[in-house]
Amino acid sequence: MFFIINFILLYTFISNDKYSFKIGEVAQESITASRDVENKVQTEALIKRAVEQAEPVYRINPTIQAEIKADIDGFFYDVKRLKVQEDLELEQKLEQLRKDHFIISEKSMNTALGMKSEKLDSLKNYIFEIINQIMSSGVKKEDIELEKENISGFFEEIDKLSQDEKLLGIELINANIKANKFLDMEKTQQNIEEAQDSVEKVIIKKGENIITKGEVISAEKMDMLKKAGISGDSLKDDIFKLAGITLILIVMETLLGMYIYLFKKSVFVKERQLLMLLMIMMSIFIISLIVNAVSPYIMPMAGASMLISILLGSNIALVSNMVLSIMAYVVIGDVNLFMVFLVSGSFAAFTRFNMGQRRSVIISGLKIGLINVMTLAAFGMLSSMDIKRLIVSCIVVFLSGILSSILVVGSLPIWEHYFDVLTSMKLLELSNPNNEILKRMLIETPGTYHHSMIVGNLAERACERIGANSLLARVASYYHDTGKLTRPYFFKENQFTNDNPHDKIVPSLSAQIIKEHITRGVEIAKKHKLPNEIVNVIKEHHGTTLVAYFYYKLKNEGQNPDEMQFRYAGPKPQTREAAVVMLADSSEAAIRSIKEPTRENISHMIDKVVNGKIEDGQLENSDLTLKEIQIVKDSFLEVIMGMFHERIEYPEEKDIK
Repeated sequence: MFFIINFILLYTFISNDKYSFKIGEVAQESITASRDVENKVQTEALIKRAVEQAEPVYRINPTIQAEIKADIDGFFYDVKRLKVQEDLELEQKLEQLRKDHFIISEKSMNTALGMKSEKLDSLKNYIFEIINQIMSSGVKKEDIELEKENISGFFEEIDKLSQDEKLLGIELINANIKANKFLDMEKTQQNIEEAQDSVEKVIIKKGENIITKGEVISAEKMDMLKKAGISGDSLKDDIFKLAGITLILIVMETLLGMYIYLFKKSVFVKERQLLMLLMIMMSIFIISLIVNAVSPYIMPMAGASMLISILLGSNIALVSNMVLSIMAYVVIGDVNLFMVFLVSGSFAAFTRFNMGQRRSVIISGLKIGLINVMTLAAFGMLSSMDIKRLIVSCIVVFLSGILSSILVVGSLPIWEHYFDVLTSMKLLELSNPNNEILKRMLIETPGTYHHSMIVGNLAERACERIGANSLLARVASYYHDTGKLTRPYFFKENQFTNDNPHDKIVPSLSAQIIKEHITRGVEIAKKHKLPNEIVNVIKEHHGTTLVAYFYYKLKNEGQNPDEMQFRYAGPKPQTREAAVVMLADSSEAAIRSIKEPTRENISHMIDKVVNGKIEDGQLENSDLTLKEIQIVKDSFLEVIMGMFHERIEYPEEKDIK
């Protein structure tokens, strides 16, 4: 049932209406995106623009500049060396220069040989300075010709050189200048990749128009319609969706089933509780999908977690919430909202530990709303969500927490009633003195009412100490003697005169009337639809004990009565709570018979009562350990001594005088 219903829900809500379009057609209506869709054409255009604007990275090779200077310095060295060789003719000197430095004109060679050493040094310095200016910022290969043109301009500004000397300098630089600035392919490619990564995809958000009515459908729009699942191969899209939904549900069911089987087997083997769990999940999921039409941010997903936590426990609520959150994400496709559901549902799973009244559920809803706001604000800012949209969404998601609590308050009585689940809130309602049965007991059986209140205090304290359900023990104690409402005066605590109706009937009939208060109590409890846990305590609080007074009365009269006719029908206590109520009931009644209620006498009486139950085998099915039984006895003594505390004896007026 869980698989089929959720399969239908998921497929229905994520399947889009199919349209048949052709490129070049005019759209007859506006088509909105059912999920976020990338406008790939615009995204690629932005990437292309970013790549074009990405600056290439160049590196300068400093050794090239040094090599150029070395070559020019070598020329000046050769000129100076040849100038001092007087045994060589000018033509021979020129021949050697042409051989080693053929790159400059013969005129410039003559100019160099004719210059004085000081003049040559001065020219070399000018040349090196110009090379530094040109090469320090780098020269690319394609810029060499432009730089050669600029060199002439540099020399024209030097007044201390003749035209021939300037020409020599220009030719030397032009002959030796080389590119020293080269493209760094690795860093340039890195810049391009960073530019590509910096481009945000152009996304058409869910609910925004892909095509506006009257718009001509382009290839770009057609591609977006296909990606949105609105147009294209419908059969292919459906097959993939069916397969995806099937796999998701199988994984989610397996996860939930394994967890319950391993860690909460009591729920797994109880079809009623398992059915309730799945129905809660499906009900809240359906309600959430319906309100999704208003806004996905108001979906009351946390309500399921709250209900499951209250009815079945927080651990199951945590796992169930994770399953529901994933299913909601499949439908909504919003990561921010998925995180809101996951966090707030986890928080909601623990609210049951703080709930004592139904109004506290509303308070918990307000807290969940605040958790929703903080979670959405955090993830919204991380995802650079538009600030106006974020504020509106935070307001709506706060209302989601309140809506969740309203659903819990409204539906909790239904789950409690139809699936027979006893919650702390139900117990607190039953403990209200204005409850019909308790009001009747107060009026018709005041002694029994008072006795039940004391038994409740004893049982509650003892169960607290041993880790049992103290609230259940207290409330069950209030109702354990409900059957005495049928014949109140046959019970000693309700007899306010010396007239005892048992004196007028035989002991066997008296015993039958006493035992009957169990069956009558069960009838009254079922008539008023009290929870089974309380009905069971009513059945079990006397177990199969003996109605000893009337049994031994017959024995003392010389008769040999059948003991089984004087024993309660049982069953013996099956839970720790029922066993504690039995011990508290018997102990309270016995202690009232003590004439001197000292601590020693009370302790002795409690030991006697409890040991008697153990010897009679009344506690053998209750799972109480010997250590817990001792704790129970100590707890009874503590509470009873508080009731019998010493009071100041006020003196008479005459004694004061």
